[in-house]
Amino acid sequence: MLIAGCNSSEVAGTNAVAQEDTQETAAPNIILFVADDLGWSDVSYQGSEIQTPELDRLAAGGARFDRFYAQPLCSPTRGAIMTGRSPVRTGVLKPFEPWYEEGLPLNEKILPQYFKEEGYDTYAIGKWHLGPNHVSYHPQNRGFDYFYGSVNGFFNHYTHAVWRGVDWQRNGETVIEEGYSTELIADDVIRIIQSQDENTPLLLYVAMQAPHTPLQAPEAAIAEYAHIEDETRRVFAAMVSEMDRQIARVMTALDDSSMADNTLVMFISDNGGNENLGANNGEYRGGKTSPLEGGIHVPALMYWPGQIAAGTEYADLFAVEDILPTFLGVAGVDQEYPLPIDGVNKWPAISQGIEVEDNESILVKWSDAGADYDYAYFKDDWKMVQLMVDGTKQHSLFSILEDPYEQNDLAAEFPEVVTDLVNRFEAIPKGKVAGLGSPPPPTITGLGGPGSIEADFRPLEIPPYTETMRTD
Repeated sequence: MLIAGCNSSEVAGTNAVAQEDTQETAAPNIILFVADDLGWSDVSYQGSEIQTPELDRLAAGGARFDRFYAQPLCSPTRGAIMTGRSPVRTGVLKPFEPWYEEGLPLNEKILPQYFKEEGYDTYAIGKWHLGPNHVSYHPQNRGFDYFYGSVNGFFNHYTHAVWRGVDWQRNGETVIEEGYSTELIADDVIRIIQSQDENTPLLLYVAMQAPHTPLQAPEAAIAEYAHIEDETRRVFAAMVSEMDRQIARVMTALDDSSMADNTLVMFISDNGGNENLGANNGEYRGGKTSPLEGGIHVPALMYWPGQIAAGTEYADLFAVEDILPTFLGVAGVDQEYPLPIDGVNKWPAISQGIEVEDNESILVKWSDAGADYDYAYFKDDWKMVQLMVDGTKQHSLFSILEDPYEQNDLAAEFPEVVTDLVNRFEAIPKGKVAGLGSPPPPTITGLGGPGSIEADFRPLEIPPYTETMRTD
């Protein structure tokens, strides 16, 4: 039975029948927003020149996370959200490119499947990026009742094409429509909120494709940042502000609904920003793709008036793997997991200040250059980093609470700590790395790759992605 964050004292004085009815209907709604390539210093509540008034409001009205860690790349983070497991276990250690045959392994039980078992309606809106080329990997076939968005990792935000084919669908059917993707995503989320049966709880996964390249935004949004001289930063800022405006529209719809008082909202970025493509990670070293702080230490918040005190600052480590068990904790689900998970339910700490033991966290990706893992291993106050440099493993060690900007490498002073953390990592059962040895086909050329600032407006010369999906 699901209980919406209340304790026995709050329902004292009600009769048994009324109490049971309340419990039966009080399953909380959960909405998760995921930004794409947003850096630590790209929201105004962190001091950015980019204006994000809605995210500022949510952060002030709920809990902001001082130490939220994502994986250093998009697909690894998304896989960790869905499974509660480290990418080193699942093998999702690289972005799923449009030509990859694999996806998030099908033996993994994922987030919507848990919530479907508890009677939830489940929705995935926006970017999937957990397996593009076989329908079995797509969200509508993995526990989500409904999917609207793209299965790849990037596209033209107006034509919805990746390279030269449209990747925009609703439950497997290509949608040809005009419009800026950030706004279209918000339109669909608002429609869902307004039409949702108030007696059925919802899990709503909203994966924005902003501010990922190509850098595109409405002209009016770009004009707001005319004072920013660097054009890349200017358009990036406009994308972030437009995302904030669309989140505000969603929150207005939520506030106007009957669900507002019983909905947890969470916002995160999927990895640190790429400072060559407009982002700003503040004083943190590194950026997207790096297990140094700039690549993994990202903005995050939770908002639920009445359940999370306004102005809460959550200072303990919260890793992306913690999202699944924490959401299940929010819903009151006592879950046994079919495979070992790495996440921990942090809800008692966030909502009630109850101390929760920190888990050991691993932020990891596959290094194509070194044919091995780049990773950060957190244990207690230590952070150990392995980077592949010219095919050689190089290790650094930081006392991360005292040295958050990673200026003082203690590996030589504490070699036994490095050895212990390396051994712990090596002992973890490793999943098969998805995407190894998969070169792009000849049709995947030219503009429009994930690192391209400029959008690809060439004529569409390949079929929409839904028409080429494998089903065998």
